[in-house]
Amino acid sequence: MNNSETFTPWTQEYRPETRAAQGDGWRCPTTGAVPPPIGLGATYARDNEYRAPAGLAYLRDQGTPGYEQVENVVAGLEGGSDALVFSSGMAAATSVFQVLPAGARVVVPQTMYFGLTKWLREFGPQRGLEVVQVPMNDLDAVAAAVTAAPTALVWAESPANPTWTVTDIAACAEIAHGAGALFGVDNTVPTPVHSKPFALGADLIMHSGTKYLNGHTDVVAGLLVKAPESTPPPPGRPPPPPTLPVSSPVIRPKPL
Repeated sequence: MNNSETFTPWTQEYRPETRAAQGDGWRCPTTGAVPPPIGLGATYARDNEYRAPAGLAYLRDQGTPGYEQVENVVAGLEGGSDALVFSSGMAAATSVFQVLPAGARVVVPQTMYFGLTKWLREFGPQRGLEVVQVPMNDLDAVAAAVTAAPTALVWAESPANPTWTVTDIAACAEIAHGAGALFGVDNTVPTPVHSKPFALGADLIMHSGTKYLNGHTDVVAGLLVKAPESTPPPPGRPPPPPTLPVSSPVIRPKPL
């Protein structure tokens, strides 16, 4: 989404600290306001020729102008090409698994955010997913699991909640790609300040914006970020609460 009437991203490169602190340079073109307004529209009017003036038609499809700033900032901080904001980290994470075809095989960590572990145990079989859990800090175990049968997705979380188990992201990316699988990384704990999974071979990055990316206990949000040459993130997302735009201002002090 790139609504130039409400958001014009910077055209030059700045340090991550500047991008986070300045929200990618967003300013309201009408008032000069720095925080983005809360957009409550769910549908958008068209002109006399049935054109959507700002490229917005429906909340569920294009989101609202309030999504755009935080999507651009987080995509830029991660070095990705695009991002989608979701109503929660679980909404972002489970959407990846929900778009896999029935019968898909996924390799996930034995230690990761328990909400996702629980969801995969309860709903994975209902969706026809074959879920294989391995210790992600054991590369031999990862390689054995990934190559044992055709695998659609390898998922990593590093450091992993709650034990802070560290995964060799680059090595797991090589294993996944060698087997023809996509490689997704939950980068919630380190944030792009401390870890750059795309530089290590990830195809997709997920964030629970509720935690360290926000850090102020006043936002529930999730994000998926797309690598420049990877498969696009799954379309569609549940609408966030009306307070979501405040997530971008509170990302601002993150690198400090």
